[in-house]
Amino acid sequence: MLELYALINSKIEPICSCYVDHYPEKEKKVYPYTEIRFPSVLPNDFCDGDLSDLNLLEIDIWDDKGTDITGIEQITNAVHKELKRFRFGDEALYVSISANTPSRLSPPDPEIHIQRRQLRYIVTVYYKQGE
Repeated sequence: MLELYALINSKIEPICSCYVDHYPEKEKKVYPYTEIRFPSVLPNDFCDGDLSDLNLLEIDIWDDKGTDITGIEQITNAVHKELKRFRFGDEALYVSISANTPSRLSPPDPEIHIQRRQLRYIVTVYYKQGE
């Protein structure tokens, strides 16, 4: 799972600062930033359960520009463009990312000047069997 986090982080970090699960508590927040998490991982039974996992990936994008949504929308679009049909393979696994339905949400934040967007994807990980 750590390899999967690192892979997704490597796609988002060039666009916007990226953190796993939540922004570090001891640091002062610097906007914009993203948070990535996998709230659920399920065995994919159509492949015997042992060969693949279905992962729900949630990406929260945060900014503090009040009513100016230009920045957060540009970041959201750039992240979505990188991930919506992303494929990766190496000697241990193959990763396929596709947009979930709904894939793009605008959850409200209790602080009026904070903007938030959420992207949701299904990440399928196929593990290659050893000899």
